[in-house]
Amino acid sequence: MGLWGAMVETADELEEGIRAWLSEPGPALLHIKVEPMELVMPPAVEVGPAVGMALYAARAVLQGKGGDVLEMIEENI
Repeated sequence: MGLWGAMVETADELEEGIRAWLSEPGPALLHIKVEPMELVMPPAVEVGPAVGMALYAARAVLQGKGGDVLEMIEENI
């Protein structure tokens, strides 16, 4: 199909993978494997997202999905 593609599996490969992806002259696809429960957060935490996360956790616990909240905490600490 003429589409360049690559997969990044570790953090060590990320920078080189992005560099190769951006250097492609045509369409390109870069697949980056991440942990499904890992939070992607900027260096500074703002109030809005923190409140949203607290609401998500409270709703999950009330719906009987406390295990998901614990898994998310374990993955990110």
